[in-house]
Amino acid sequence: MFKEELRLQKAFIGKVAAAFFPVMIFFFSVVLAVAFSFFRRIDVATVLLLLHAGFALYGLSVGALALIGEQVMTRRLGQANMLLQLPQWQPISFRRVMAVFYLKDATFYILYSILPLVGGIAVAAPLAGIPWTSVGLLALTLFLTFMVGMSLSFLVSAVAVRSRPAVLPVALLGLVLVLLVWPLGLMRPGHILLPLGFWYAKDPLFLAASALLVLLLSTGAVGFSKERFEAPQKAYRSALLPTERAFSFVGASRTLVAKEWIELRRSGSLGAVVGEYIGPLLAVYLFAWLFRTGMGVPIEFNVIFYAGMVGFLGVMVYSWLTNLEPNEFMNAQPATVEQVIRAKLVLYFLLTSVASFSYVVVIGVIDGEFALLPLSLLVAGATTVYVAGVITRLTGLWTNTMLFDVRVLAKFSGAVVPPLIVVMIASFLIRNSPVLAVVLLLVESAVLLWASRLMFRGMANRWRREHFSFATLGSAGE
Repeated sequence: MFKEELRLQKAFIGKVAAAFFPVMIFFFSVVLAVAFSFFRRIDVATVLLLLHAGFALYGLSVGALALIGEQVMTRRLGQANMLLQLPQWQPISFRRVMAVFYLKDATFYILYSILPLVGGIAVAAPLAGIPWTSVGLLALTLFLTFMVGMSLSFLVSAVAVRSRPAVLPVALLGLVLVLLVWPLGLMRPGHILLPLGFWYAKDPLFLAASALLVLLLSTGAVGFSKERFEAPQKAYRSALLPTERAFSFVGASRTLVAKEWIELRRSGSLGAVVGEYIGPLLAVYLFAWLFRTGMGVPIEFNVIFYAGMVGFLGVMVYSWLTNLEPNEFMNAQPATVEQVIRAKLVLYFLLTSVASFSYVVVIGVIDGEFALLPLSLLVAGATTVYVAGVITRLTGLWTNTMLFDVRVLAKFSGAVVPPLIVVMIASFLIRNSPVLAVVLLLVESAVLLWASRLMFRGMANRWRREHFSFATLGSAGE
C-alpha cells in the first residue's frame, strides 16, 4: 500500500512535485523557527497551542478513511483498482485491509509532513534558542496530536458510513468542549488536546493517555468499519430543460452550465464547495485576530487585506468544480474543452461573488470600516476574476493534478503572489498614506482586469483543440 501511495502521488503530480511538498514544509519551518527568535513578544504557550491545534485539524482532515474506503468500494476510479478493493475478490476481510490502510496513511503523513516540519525546527534550533530536548518532545507531542485527530476522524467516518445522523452527537460534543475552552474558559486546551497538556503539567501521564486514546479510537474505527458495501443508487426527475431555462441569462453556455449545476447538486458537493471557500476565509480572519489580539503582534489588518484574500482563495472553488467527475465521455459529445471551462467559470463566479461580497461587507461592518468597503469590493472582484483567468489558462479542467506540477505551480505563484503582496502593502499603508494606497489599489485593479482579459483569451486558444482525456503533465509548459 505504501508503494501504491507513492505511485499514485507520482502519477498525479510527477516525481519532482511529489518531493516538493515536504521540502516546502522543511523550508518554511526553518524560516518560522528563526523568525520566532525575533518575535519574543509571542508567548511560547500560544505558539504551542497553534502548532498542536493545527496538527489536530490536519489529522482530522486526512482521517476520513472509512468514507474513502466506501467511495473506493462503490465507485470506479477510471481504469485504476486500489488494494482497498481486495476483499471483493480475495479471502480477506475489509476491516483487516482498512486497518493496514490506516497504518499506511499514518506512516505516509508522518514521513511526508511531520518529520520535515520537526526537521526544519531542529536545524533552526541553535539560531532560535530552542533546546534539543524540546525539539524531541515537540516531535512526540505533535505526532500524538496528529494521530488523535486522524484516529478520531477515522472513527467518526466509520460511524457515518453506517448512519450519518449518528455523527451529530459527536459534533455537538466537540462543539461543547470547544466552548468550554473558549469563550467560557472553564477548561484549558490541554484538557482536550492531551499531548498539549503535557507541556502545561510536564506529566508523562498525558503522553500515555494520548497513546491509549489513539489505540482506542483506531481500534473502534476498525471495528465499526462495514464489511460489505452497495453502490448508492438514487432516482431523479429530468431537470435539464427547466435548469437550462433558469440559466438562459448566460447565453450559448446555458446547456453546459445547467449540466454542471445539476452535477454539482446531485453529487452532494455543493456544501463542500461553499465550505471549502468560506472555511479558509474564516480561518484567515481568525488567525489575523490571534496575531493581533492573542499574540499582541502590532499588525493592523483591515477589510482591504481580507478582500485580497477573497480573490486569491477562490482557486479552491474552481478546483472543486473540476473534480466532480471524469470528463472523458465528453469526447463523444458536441462540446469542446474550452466550452466546458467557460461553463465551470460561470458557476465559479456565481458561487464566489455572493460569498465574497457577503464576507467583505460583514467584516467591514464588524470592524467599522464603512469608508473602505467600496475599494475593498473592487479589490475582491478584480483579484477573483484575475485568479480565475490564471488558473484556467494554466490548468484547464485538470487543476487538481496540473497545479502540483512544479512548472505550473511556479507560473501560478509568479502570476499570483506579486499582486497579493501589493494588496497587503497597500492595506498597511491605507492608515498613514491613504492617497498612495488608494492609487496603488486602483492601478492594480485596473491592471488585473486588463490581464484577466488576456488570460481568458489565452485560455480559449490554449484548450480549444485539446481532448477531454488530456492528462499529460508534459503539456503543462505549453
